[in-house]
Amino acid sequence: MMKLSISASLALAVLIGLIVLYQAGNRETLSAAQFRADSGYLEAQLGDGVTAYQISGPETGPVVIVIHGGTLGSLAYQAYVPPLVKAGYRVVVYDQYGRGFSDRPKAGLTIDLMRHQLRELMDYLQIKQANLFGVSFGGAILARFGAMHPERVSALAYQVPVIEGASVGLTGKLVAMPIIGQLLSRYVAIPSIIARGESFGTQTEEARRVVAHFTEQFNVQGTERMMRDLLLGDALSSRMGDHVTLGALGLPAQFVYATDDPEIKAAQVEAALAHYAAPEVHRYTGGHFFSSGKTEELAAKLDGFFARSKPR
Repeated sequence: MMKLSISASLALAVLIGLIVLYQAGNRETLSAAQFRADSGYLEAQLGDGVTAYQISGPETGPVVIVIHGGTLGSLAYQAYVPPLVKAGYRVVVYDQYGRGFSDRPKAGLTIDLMRHQLRELMDYLQIKQANLFGVSFGGAILARFGAMHPERVSALAYQVPVIEGASVGLTGKLVAMPIIGQLLSRYVAIPSIIARGESFGTQTEEARRVVAHFTEQFNVQGTERMMRDLLLGDALSSRMGDHVTLGALGLPAQFVYATDDPEIKAAQVEAALAHYAAPEVHRYTGGHFFSSGKTEELAAKLDGFFARSKPR
């Protein structure tokens, strides 16, 4: 009986220690509303929360919507806006739920939550059809959205798109565990995600601003939970079926990717674009963040592709 009591006391002490350790690592001190105050972003109150967005360019210009990746928010893609606006486009950038200046809703971060957010934002802005440009995880959202709502898409532009999802490995399995998984999320997974975002670079003032913003977003309440959803839910599941559907629909598609990308293997991208009849393809080297310093060049390729894509 005494041994049982001692064991119970030790178990309780360990549990309390884990709770204290977990609380000590909490960095979330801001609400999403506080974080986006003075950001310069507009707010769209949608079904699952506030979506922060910016819209630029002539009101009558063809619309381009920029869909950011899984970690870096829309601020990382602001450099695409001036050249596209100069070319005559109406450009929308926005933050997905759980990242950047947008809300962290209670609903889990799923691929269809991201699809639904984009559709609602287009409805809110009264955009019937748009050219869509998705980077990394944004490419997965783009594929899902296009397959489900092809009538809302003029053309699809993918940059280093997530195709077959992402392997979270042993870390992901550990993060999925009850109690200890949340601790590992806070002390292992989130620091790893932050380190990945910081690899974007700090060579220029713009890059430093993007990295600082990216790091600061982890101070917003609910960010850790939604990042955990991103790792463990269906958000990063395979989108190959959507590419099969899109190829059959005949939507114009552009693929831009790096042949030496360690995160998105070239073979996966090649397998996806094989489903399209005549995709426009541009291959680079330089890894997942090969686009750094090439914004003007890539924006010109987007302009040319969108201009050649016939409105439907």
